[in-house]
Amino acid sequence: MFDTGVLGPEERVELIDGVLVDVSPPGPEHAWTVSWLNRHFVVGCPGYEVRVQDLLLVPGGFVLPDLMVVEQLPRNRLPSTAVLVVEVSVTTLRHDTAKASRYALAGVGEYWLIDVNRRAITVHQEPSADGYQRVVVHGDRAVLSPPADAPPVAVEELLGPPGPPA
Repeated sequence: MFDTGVLGPEERVELIDGVLVDVSPPGPEHAWTVSWLNRHFVVGCPGYEVRVQDLLLVPGGFVLPDLMVVEQLPRNRLPSTAVLVVEVSVTTLRHDTAKASRYALAGVGEYWLIDVNRRAITVHQEPSADGYQRVVVHGDRAVLSPPADAPPVAVEELLGPPGPPA
């Protein structure tokens, strides 16, 4: 759709079961969190590609995850699975939660849903046709061990100190 000009490069949409869904533009808290994740994984995942707000082909269409760690691909291919997908939710929790089953069907090894407002990260692991078999919610004190031999992620460091933004 982008290649044929139906959608412009500036349009932020996802295609889910034949329906185009508008994706809201990121706010400052969302952008800061995605930037932190990008720095962390680019340095920590040599041999993998780290893609930010790029297309991921999934059964029934495509989505635009905030960050994904994928095997290296040729220039002319979009990923259809990932080692890790991360969604940062400030105002989109319901939509991002619904994507879990789609990511599982695409064989995404691990899906992190960062709920900025609750200061929690839900880690989805063990994808299957029925969704993720293991789902664990982690709070501020947790340290997560991401896939792809990436360095650990301290939830409090990722989300910043509790309280109003600086």
